Amino acid sequence: MEGIAPIESAARQPVFVGRQKELTVFQDWLKDKEAMSALFVISGMGGIGKSSLLARMNYLAKKEHFRTIFLDGNACPQTPASFIEYVHNLLQSFYQETPLDMLFHNPTGVRLLLCIDHFEELADLSEWFLHTFIPQLAINGIGIVIAARKPLPVSISHIQTQSFSLEYLSYEESVQYIEKTTSLFPQQIQDLANKTDGLPLSLALAVDMMTKSKNPDVRVVSQTISAKILKEVTAVSLHPLLEVLIVMEYANQEILEAVLGRQVSLQDYRNLQMLSFIDLHPYGLKLHDVAKSYLLQDFQLREPTRLYQLHRSCMQALYQELAHASQTDRAIIACALLKMNHTMWPKHNGDASFTQRIYQLRTGNLIANDLPLLHDLLEDWCSYSVDKEHNQNYHDFLDAVVQTEPESITILRDFNNKPIGMFIMLLYTTRTAPLLLKHFKTELNAIFTAKGCRQAALQADTYIPILVTAKDNLTAYTREELVGMLIVEQLVKLESGKRAILVATNDSLKHFLRAIGFKSRPASDTSCNTSWTKAEIMELDLRTSPFGDWVLHMVPEEQHKKDTLSVNQTRRILQVIQSPSELSEYCSLLMDCKNGRDLQQKVMQSLHNPVGLSSEQQEVLLNSFVRYPNNTVKAVAACNMSRATFYRHQKKAIKKLTDMLTLQKEATR
Repeated sequence: MEGIAPIESAARQPVFVGRQKELTVFQDWLKDKEAMSALFVISGMGGIGKSSLLARMNYLAKKEHFRTIFLDGNACPQTPASFIEYVHNLLQSFYQETPLDMLFHNPTGVRLLLCIDHFEELADLSEWFLHTFIPQLAINGIGIVIAARKPLPVSISHIQTQSFSLEYLSYEESVQYIEKTTSLFPQQIQDLANKTDGLPLSLALAVDMMTKSKNPDVRVVSQTISAKILKEVTAVSLHPLLEVLIVMEYANQEILEAVLGRQVSLQDYRNLQMLSFIDLHPYGLKLHDVAKSYLLQDFQLREPTRLYQLHRSCMQALYQELAHASQTDRAIIACALLKMNHTMWPKHNGDASFTQRIYQLRTGNLIANDLPLLHDLLEDWCSYSVDKEHNQNYHDFLDAVVQTEPESITILRDFNNKPIGMFIMLLYTTRTAPLLLKHFKTELNAIFTAKGCRQAALQADTYIPILVTAKDNLTAYTREELVGMLIVEQLVKLESGKRAILVATNDSLKHFLRAIGFKSRPASDTSCNTSWTKAEIMELDLRTSPFGDWVLHMVPEEQHKKDTLSVNQTRRILQVIQSPSELSEYCSLLMDCKNGRDLQQKVMQSLHNPVGLSSEQQEVLLNSFVRYPNNTVKAVAACNMSRATFYRHQKKAIKKLTDMLTLQKEATR
């Protein structure tokens, strides 16, 4: 990894990996002695590695015998005159007579690189710098490298301009960094690379913690990253807007107002858009994927109950949006609604998993040289899905679909654009019916009556999923996680008033489909069975019921409320914390407490947990219920607070403890 901004102690690492595309462009310019002067703009969210890449470019320039100057926007003068004077003084060490001539005329052909970190801090100077200072640079020999949160649209005729918009590191680059900086075992390296999501700052902090701490806790990294990201949000009015984006796939001004139940000013919306970790979406704004991951983890750790309530509000707002959307907008809204909801689906399943969001892979359509790799994927799928005598039929079907219905195959690709997964699902029409009947007549006869088969083809309202598979030898994601991603994308197709119906023999798949609303019935034809299990017909029919209703009601709100630990129950637990026998009646509220002693131990550990509660909250609760139970006067005096302040902090601390215990309960499900 390239690393991290030198501000962070954990970031001061000599190791640098990744960013080869950007460095290749820069090094080509360095080595071309006749190249025009150039401006390189590095942009990206906080923690993405802008400062590290800037430092690396500065280092490479020195190796090519460039004179270099490194400036920090936090410490630079903020007026044109003082900035020019500042640069003049720095250049005197290279060119004492008329230092600024080196920049603007370069009569001696000196090669110079000026690096500016935290350029966004030069807000008052930026217009002058980009449109007056830069255009006056000498034609040859001068390089300017700027690190800023947002891209800078600059075009100058005699200055070569390159924009480097940084993304997260690949899984392989993360592994490479960990291998170079630690002596962890391979499985530990893989786990750490997965947990840090390719964010350079997260990776450096996690490695630092793993190598120096006796009791490493990755949640500390999550909180540190969240704090660094949120440091950029200086206006309090933006916090509720940001929380909505943490939960939703995207939001525009109208959706934000619907969720929050109040007006959102255009100025606040524009200020939100200016944050470095906010990206544009065709229908509004969205959080950068990695920022979303860390902020969501932190939100869930701090306030799981409020997160759930906000999640419900956001889903309701999207549901209303879907109900009134035009036909062209419905697919995008349905996809966002479904992706929000699948976080509540079964986390672990033998066929599909939804334990983590997949950021770095994308789906696409079939291309010419995919077929051999698709046959490899299919052969692997056949080995655990059908009896061997049926394998060739599936391979013949794949060849036929590629020729006649290529749009029915969704391909999941890796970083090298090679297929690593596929989903084949055909809309049953008069055109596709002959192909399906040729290869899967037994299955279709089990699904439809003869009359129903003809009607379905004429109505063209039924999808027939054939198979979904993915590679199982990737280190970054499991096959089940990739399959889960593919399933979510295909379910969106039902939004237009369709149904999906299939013959399922995989028990894990049947269990998962039932969990998300599919109805099942035994297959009437036993020839659909495999040698090891019986086949069932699985059907989800949204032809007459709205897609939004299915998504919104998949997890009943009442069930969640029934399972949620209340603040009053937590208060009562604290009041009897000294008595395991009285605590025993509350054991059912927490998953892993068999008796009152277990519950007592769990609560006491939480009270002493520096990650969850602040030191002030710890003192308030310990003085209230452990050190001075039933003696408020002594508890207040021990906290050195007024009684009103004490009660206010106690209320907040009990709420926080409730959220912590609820989160621990969810984690042990």
